[in-house]
Amino acid sequence: MRSALDALRGGPRTGARYLTPALVAPARTVRTARIAGNPRAYLAATIATAFRGHTADPLAGQLHEVALAAKDAACDRLTIEEMRGLIRRANAARSMAVALPAADRVPVLCAVVRDLLEDAPSSCVALDIAVREACEKRHPTTDAHRAEAVRIIAEVCS
Repeated sequence: MRSALDALRGGPRTGARYLTPALVAPARTVRTARIAGNPRAYLAATIATAFRGHTADPLAGQLHEVALAAKDAACDRLTIEEMRGLIRRANAARSMAVALPAADRVPVLCAVVRDLLEDAPSSCVALDIAVREACEKRHPTTDAHRAEAVRIIAEVCS
């Protein structure tokens, strides 16, 4: 009887007698879309966390809080290694700003953050507004500050 069935099927059966779902199921290709985070926005927010607020300076305190919120929003889709690299870059930018004269540090860092926030996601709008207010009200930036900010960004992001 067995050989008659084998003849009808086209020859002796060489596979498993019972088919399991693993043998029957077609190979699936799992495709996941990963939206890249915004590393420049994360870098800007990380640099902006350097602004510490005191009770006497509510503007700086507000800037620090908004920077922390923007940093949390910008890190959603970044890997740990990307965040570590960006934190190293932010620390390098801060150390370059420390090398400047004391009167130029804050305006230059404000200009760095504003330049990095170009084309940032909407979660960074509050940070952009807070930095702009800090620049306009307390620490106005000059062309020399903006040029120094461009130099720092070029050196840090290269």
